Amino acid sequence: QIEEGYFRLGDLFYFQLSEKDNASQSYIKLLNRFPQSEYVPEVLYKLYLIAKDTDPAKAEVYANELKNNHPRSTFTRILINPDYMRETSVAAEKQKLIYKEAYTLFQANNLRPAQEKLKQALQEGETTFTPQLELLKVLIVGKTEDVTRYQFELGEYIKKYPDGELKPYAEQLLAASKTLLTKLERAKGIQFIKSMEGPHNFVVVYNTSDKITNPVSSAIEKFNAVQFKDLKLSTTNIILNEEKTITIVSEIPSQAAALSYFDKFLAQIAPGKPFSNYKFYSFVITKDNFQIFYRTKALDEYLAFFDRNYQKQNQ
Repeated sequence: QIEEGYFRLGDLFYFQLSEKDNASQSYIKLLNRFPQSEYVPEVLYKLYLIAKDTDPAKAEVYANELKNNHPRSTFTRILINPDYMRETSVAAEKQKLIYKEAYTLFQANNLRPAQEKLKQALQEGETTFTPQLELLKVLIVGKTEDVTRYQFELGEYIKKYPDGELKPYAEQLLAASKTLLTKLERAKGIQFIKSMEGPHNFVVVYNTSDKITNPVSSAIEKFNAVQFKDLKLSTTNIILNEEKTITIVSEIPSQAAALSYFDKFLAQIAPGKPFSNYKFYSFVITKDNFQIFYRTKALDEYLAFFDRNYQKQNQ
C-alpha cells in the first residue's frame, strides 16, 4: 500500500497539479524504498521526462538505468522510439486474432497446427503482445517434449521478460512442474506398459463433488449409439478415489479406433454440456495399463504417459 501510495502521489503531482519537483520526490522515494517494484520502469521513464528539459545529465542517468536494467520494458521501447506504440499496435492486433485461433487449437490438443499459427503470428514482428505468443509456445513444448525441456523454456521465458505481466504466471507454471516432477520421481515404481496394441478403454475423470456421473454417462451413451453403434461399447462408472469418479467406455477394439473415438469426443461432445461446465480429463488406455492406473490411482503419471505416447502420434 505504501509502494502504491508513492506511485499515485507522484502521478497526482505530475499530471494533475503540474508540480514536477514534488512528483520527482515521490517517485524517487518509491525507487529507494521499493527497488524491486513493478512500477520501477514506468517511474524511471517519468523521471526521465521530468528531467530532460531542465537537467539533461540527470535525464540521461534515468534513461540509461531504464535501458540497462529493463531492456524489454514497454517504457524502454517508447524511450528509444517514441512512435513505438503506434507502430506496433496494428501488428499486435493481427497477432491477437491469430493467437485466438492458435489457442483454440491448443485447447483441442491439435498441437502442430497451433504451432504453425504461432509461427505466423510471430512473423508480424515483436510487439507488446509477443510475450503472450511466446508463453503459448512454451505450453506446447510442455505437451510435446520432456519435462526438463519444458522447465528450461519456462526459465528462459522468465529471464527474457523479467518485467512482463505474465512472469508471475510463468513462475507458477514452473513451480507446479517442479512439484509434479518430484512427485513423479517418488513414483518411479509406477511403470505403464508401452505396448499400445489390443483393445482399449476410453476414460473420463471428473470431481465426485460435481455430481455429474449421470449426465456424463447419458451423454456418452447417446454419443456411442450415434457414432459407434457397430462396436457394441459398454459404459461403466467407478469411484477412483476420495475425490475423483471415472466413466469408462470399454471394448474399443484397437489403438486406432480408440484415438478416433478420443478425437470425435473432443470435437463433438466435449464442448457441450455437461462437460463444458466442469473440469475433466479424458484419455484412452489399454486394458493392461488400466489395471495399473486403477491400482495406483496415478492420474498425473498416466496423463503424462498418454501425452507422450498417444498425443504425439496423433498430431
